[in-house]
Amino acid sequence: MDNCSIYVHIPFCKARCSYCAFSSSTDFSLVKRYFAKLFGEMEYFRNKDVPIYTVYIGGGTPSAVDKNLLNDLFDKLHAHYDLSQVKEISVECNPESVTEDLLRCLKANGVNRLSFGLQSVNDATLKRIGRLHNYKQFEQALRLAQQLGFTNINADLIVGLPESTQDFYHSVEVVASLPLQHVSVYALELHEGSELYKLCKARYPFSDDELADMYDKAVQLLQEHGYERYEISNFAKAGCECLHNLNYWQEGRYMAFGASASGFIGDVRYTNPYNMKDYLAANTLTLHSDCQHVSPNDQANEYVMLGLRLSNGLSLSQFAERYCKDFWDFFANARQLHEQGFLVVEDGCVRVPSDKLYVVNSILCELLNFDSDN
Repeated sequence: MDNCSIYVHIPFCKARCSYCAFSSSTDFSLVKRYFAKLFGEMEYFRNKDVPIYTVYIGGGTPSAVDKNLLNDLFDKLHAHYDLSQVKEISVECNPESVTEDLLRCLKANGVNRLSFGLQSVNDATLKRIGRLHNYKQFEQALRLAQQLGFTNINADLIVGLPESTQDFYHSVEVVASLPLQHVSVYALELHEGSELYKLCKARYPFSDDELADMYDKAVQLLQEHGYERYEISNFAKAGCECLHNLNYWQEGRYMAFGASASGFIGDVRYTNPYNMKDYLAANTLTLHSDCQHVSPNDQANEYVMLGLRLSNGLSLSQFAERYCKDFWDFFANARQLHEQGFLVVEDGCVRVPSDKLYVVNSILCELLNFDSDN
């Protein structure tokens, strides 16, 4: 198993953001029970035979829990898995929960990449979406992280928040000029009936074309500051691409632990209970039992779905070697999409042209013969 990764889900947050669809909880009375269950899961499924390539600790807000529990988490990872060759250990942080003690703990445990949930530099916007931090707190957290020696730091932004177009551009311009190595720009997902949905539809009803223009402007501003887009939503300075996420997008294998965590080992994908209380109630022996065998055909589809999100696309020779069939024969619509300019071939790779990446989902639906409404 090459390039195997580990994902650990820490679902606790001091407040739940209005746009969040992840498994999270504000009930910190369950923290110790959760970590005990998590440690039991990791021990039961221990594997020292496979070198781990990357580790990603996400949430929720990992930075919001006691640092002693994080120390214990890293001890368990080292005890049950081979981290001797690990290249990247990432931890998600929210600015308001970052302290010197926390960062020293992460540094001592080998964390070499931080990902800050910034979302916007505009304080009014942050308040509207339920974030607990303001931009000044983010600046302070970033400065502290740099002082303590972190040299690979990401900040998340969201396009489509309840703010003006100019507010969004201001966020991108400010973030692009900061001493960061990586920026992620995600599209806001609105859930019909939610308060955020009502607010956005009433006061900030961006059309799809407007959102596409905002995204394109973000790409331009980031590129002007030395950030290259290497995946639809992700931009990095040279050599600072997120290795963990690249492993996902290149159909690598990964183990995953915690509520809602989904792993992919061999030909099997498994998913833990989404709700934290269901996770806590589950028998450790039955975790990872909610699984599906992924056929070679489905793996090939997934490989292409993920690979075409990357700016460089995917290698035609690697596809043929991996799935024993030529790409152009495997996908009946591929040649037509190529003739229409929705796919291009360069240096032995097939990719979506940069000016069409924002509509890659429509291209994939056509390529894979999926119904775009599903």
